[in-house]
Amino acid sequence: MKLLFKILIWIAGIIGIFLLIGAFLPGSANVSRSITIKAPATSVYGILNDLKTYNAWMPWNQKDSAMKVEWGPQTSGTGAWYSWQSSKVGTGKITIVESVPDKLVTTSLAFGGFDQPSVAGWDLVESGGNTTVTWKMTAELSHNPVNRWFGLFFGKLIGPDFENGLSQLKEKIENGSLKVQEPKVSFEKMMRPAMQVLTIMDTAKITGEIGPKLQKAYGEMGQLMKNEKLSMSGAPFAWYYTANEPFILEAAVPVDKAPANTSGRVHFRKLPAGNAVVAHFFGPYDKVSIAYTRLGEWVKANNLKASNPPYEVYVDDPTTKKSMYEVQTDIVQPVN
Repeated sequence: MKLLFKILIWIAGIIGIFLLIGAFLPGSANVSRSITIKAPATSVYGILNDLKTYNAWMPWNQKDSAMKVEWGPQTSGTGAWYSWQSSKVGTGKITIVESVPDKLVTTSLAFGGFDQPSVAGWDLVESGGNTTVTWKMTAELSHNPVNRWFGLFFGKLIGPDFENGLSQLKEKIENGSLKVQEPKVSFEKMMRPAMQVLTIMDTAKITGEIGPKLQKAYGEMGQLMKNEKLSMSGAPFAWYYTANEPFILEAAVPVDKAPANTSGRVHFRKLPAGNAVVAHFFGPYDKVSIAYTRLGEWVKANNLKASNPPYEVYVDDPTTKKSMYEVQTDIVQPVN
């Protein structure tokens, strides 16, 4: 009995030392791997910025064919996310928190069992038509000494998966089996009808804030519509008065009649009818700049002149479509 007691004390002592040392180990762990792909940065960026491509090259997505995935409202660009549940790779959520075309894609990784999300992503450097991709991750290990011990082996555990994923990414981009899908844009002239609209002005410091800012604004206008017994008379839209960060934007909702009262940030105004050119854009929101560029070229080529700032009309709800390349956004440019 005394021997057993001594053994238990000895084990407890070892565990105590293990936990004590763990408390003083680094609170974060880093891993980084690189590869060079024979493709321009824009092609590589398009793949990394689209979560729907990850099953084709992300090692963890391939370890469990029964993994349950829930997709966010958008699947590419800043704000896109999916969460997963798996008996083999656990639970978690990945969110794109920053996208800089042809330069980088940064994600937040929330793993089940860890208090803080990890920051991961890819840096792209193009040279001579080739692109060097660096996949990196910083894991926050919190104050849990067990997690901090895990951090000592983080690079050896995660590094091979990074190498595997980058190898698959390289092979499938170079052999053409993994391609960037291009948005579709078409144009038409129209007579823009007169509208009565509710609007809210706001600002966004970075691109990632635009979506949440719009959702909040539309929510506030929706509440006023409910209070004033108004109905939507068209799809929601927004003006963007600056092209770069910080953004000045104005969210708007067409309504069937003027409200008796407005409150908070909500304002009411009338828009007159007039001539316009519309770019019908089908693709991810982060690529909508393509439509703006081509719209400007189309207006100029047809000897027209912009009379007021353009605005984006959100024709489709992304949650009802299988792909962002099925989601329609109209850019309306009033012209003389």
